[in-house]
Amino acid sequence: MNPGAGIALVLAALGALMLGVRGLQRTGAAGPEMARKLVHMGMGTICLAFPWLFREAWPVWLLAGLAVGALGAVRGVPALRARFGSVLGGVGRASWGELYFPVGVAFVFALAGGRARFFCVPVAILTFADAAGALVGQRWGRNRYEAVESTKSVEGSTAVFGVTWACVTGGLAVFTDLPWAHLWLAGLGLGLFAMLVEAVSWRGLDNLLLPLAALAQLKVMARLGPADLAARVVVLGAFTLFMLIWRRRSLLDDSARLGAALAAYLFWAVGGWQWLIAPAVLMVSYARLMPTIPGGPPRHNLVAVICIASAGLPWMLAQALAPEPRWLWLFTLGLAAQQAIIAAVRFSQGRPRWRPGQWWLVAVLQAGATQGVAFAAINGLTAVPPATLLAGAGALAAALAVFMVWDPRLSLPDDLNARWWRQGLTAVLASLAGFVAMQP
Repeated sequence: MNPGAGIALVLAALGALMLGVRGLQRTGAAGPEMARKLVHMGMGTICLAFPWLFREAWPVWLLAGLAVGALGAVRGVPALRARFGSVLGGVGRASWGELYFPVGVAFVFALAGGRARFFCVPVAILTFADAAGALVGQRWGRNRYEAVESTKSVEGSTAVFGVTWACVTGGLAVFTDLPWAHLWLAGLGLGLFAMLVEAVSWRGLDNLLLPLAALAQLKVMARLGPADLAARVVVLGAFTLFMLIWRRRSLLDDSARLGAALAAYLFWAVGGWQWLIAPAVLMVSYARLMPTIPGGPPRHNLVAVICIASAGLPWMLAQALAPEPRWLWLFTLGLAAQQAIIAAVRFSQGRPRWRPGQWWLVAVLQAGATQGVAFAAINGLTAVPPATLLAGAGALAAALAVFMVWDPRLSLPDDLNARWWRQGLTAVLASLAGFVAMQP
């Protein structure tokens, strides 16, 4: 189909969807939560047609931009908010899910490379699993548990698991000729993963994270046999159980521990056990090689885990799409930058008489030495050329210096969550600098 005609068709369908849901609200047939989920499922169902409407990614990105702009206008323009605001914002809680949704869809379309199964299965999970969890939890949820900014139900989480399993099993059955054992195990693994992502997400962030994570795992699962898939189900369950029972002296709250389990599983499932070395070195260094803080460090929430893991997520996705040894090096560099920043903060708190230059030097040496030695021990001394190694060390040192200028109140930040986001961005930029240095 002509891209212009496809764009016009999608826009017309989305407009009809919004008007239809608004009409249901006016008649009392749909409450606030139902209206949101009808829009959610309607948008996703329309998006499932994209592989047959568009051959290139730019129309999808254009539609995503138009959708974000239109939905943002509904939030910000009083006249539009009065007419359509209750369709998206009448549930009494802050959420950016409708803005994340089109962005997540566009990313998945671009990364799927024109293969329908790699687009349709993640988008189907995004479309139906989250909606099922919310509606089942609202109607039948009795067993509640604490999430990041709200409570959720075991019944709703179970619905997320079941619908994800159905989307994966049914989608792969339509688009592939894989044996049923492979389909069932892939559905179990992704079902458990989606359930945990939905459980720890807040303000609609799962609309962005879930489809990308599902795409990355589907890329890897396509290369695995039933035994390997079964191992992934067992390992994810083991990570989750460990994090749930690891309460004593833990510096992470419940949502953060579940988030850490998800991150560890995702790194392992996509890259192998070697991708757990850098996070393990960071954790051991935090516990054993950094000074103690009077009164102890604060318990961290899911924001901390997301921002620390963000340094590795781009390279994990790259490994899933096009496996190469260099992605592990860049992943390690990003985690080393996180470790250096954390070390500088801890030394500023535990060694207040030192000068900032001393905090910087000790943090760079500690992070560079521990991560570098661990990387060489696992991958061999020749895994990274000397010039690349030096460039990585320079990126690490520069990233910490930039962070210390950007956030000068190391020992007592004005806003801890804002610091975590700055820290995550700094570490991502450090690993990107290493990537640039590796180019011929």
